[in-house]
Amino acid sequence: MGSTSPAILLGLYLISAHLLAHLAAQPAPGAFKCSQTKATCQGLVDYKVPNATALSVIKTRFGVENLNALLGANNYPTSTPPSRVVAANQTIKIPFPCACVNGTGVSDGVPVYAVKDGDGLDHIARDVFAALVTFQQIAAASGIPDPNVIAVGQKLNIPLPCSCEPVNGTQVVHYGHVVQSGSTVEEIAQRFGTTNVTLLELNGMANASSLLAGQVLDVPLRGS
Repeated sequence: MGSTSPAILLGLYLISAHLLAHLAAQPAPGAFKCSQTKATCQGLVDYKVPNATALSVIKTRFGVENLNALLGANNYPTSTPPSRVVAANQTIKIPFPCACVNGTGVSDGVPVYAVKDGDGLDHIARDVFAALVTFQQIAAASGIPDPNVIAVGQKLNIPLPCSCEPVNGTQVVHYGHVVQSGSTVEEIAQRFGTTNVTLLELNGMANASSLLAGQVLDVPLRGS
């Protein structure tokens, strides 16, 4: 059985290195593009509450600065008590600070999650934070070399998707809308006052049929 020549091996190495560099330059799956280096802004994302949960607990979980910010994002009266319970599977909007880093936007300093007994990164990503992030993204943001090895009490950075990028020359709030089953790009565009083309371009989608239930869609909100 013949050996592979050094020239062929070198060629394969250079091709692999090029592909890896290209992939590294692309936003991670589910990440929002943001080329505004060091820009900061306000982010907003849907959170489908996994269990009946008080507003005060949601506020703490996501590191929301004050209750009024959470109330305002959801059009709740300012008199709403922090003990108000959000029903299981209800969606609530979470406001948070956003920063642009390496071509993508991520939540700036919050949320921070303390590992509990029995936790795994996939459980934290899927169940605690309702699949707004992947366990790989948490591991990368938290500097964890082995996602299978975490310790009780360890603090994890949860990189929520966001962006500070202007859209068509206009400053917007990039809203991470969790797509509901049966939704279409056209319906979402009409509901939030944007266009099909804008949604497809922002989210790197080749066509409207690429839309998936549960996808965190970058939706630009104007005048917010």
